[in-house]
Amino acid sequence: MSVDYFAIIHTYIPPDTPLYRLYVPHVAMVTAKALRIARRLGLSREQERFIEEAAMLHDIGIVNTHDDVLGTTGPHPYIMHIVEGRRILEAEGLPRHALVAERHIGVGITAEEVRAQGLPLPVRDYVPQTLEEEIISYADLFFSKHPDHLWHEKPLDVVRRAVARYGARAQAQFETWVRRFEPEALA
Repeated sequence: MSVDYFAIIHTYIPPDTPLYRLYVPHVAMVTAKALRIARRLGLSREQERFIEEAAMLHDIGIVNTHDDVLGTTGPHPYIMHIVEGRRILEAEGLPRHALVAERHIGVGITAEEVRAQGLPLPVRDYVPQTLEEEIISYADLFFSKHPDHLWHEKPLDVVRRAVARYGARAQAQFETWVRRFEPEALA
């Protein structure tokens, strides 16, 4: 069964809105990078299809957040888009896709990091668990939803510096992903 992800996107983000013009290019570029990685790794068609669907929907929770740049006026801080995305996709009957939405933030956030940093999230792990979740999370690191940077893939060194701000665990996970997903970037 394939998911009509545009029908879901249109339910929450009308096509005639400024948010749609930021959301769709962002998720499309994340999806394209994730699919290139999936093909390089020789994943099955079923895995590729899931990656396509989940990557197109991974940020759907932004509709319930407040962000001036994105023009969203929801009640939650932006970081809560991961929890809201899970809630929305579970309501749509997509529990596997929902986990991608919840776990795609950076290289993941542990329950201990949520507690230590006082993040406005329920205290639990938000760390990618499956290969598909890891691929989408990795691809997402390279693309912004900010209008000034929407159409550009960030260079590896820029992403590496951004991830390094989150500590040794995040940095080590990112380097593992680079070696696994884009080893040619290390040459």
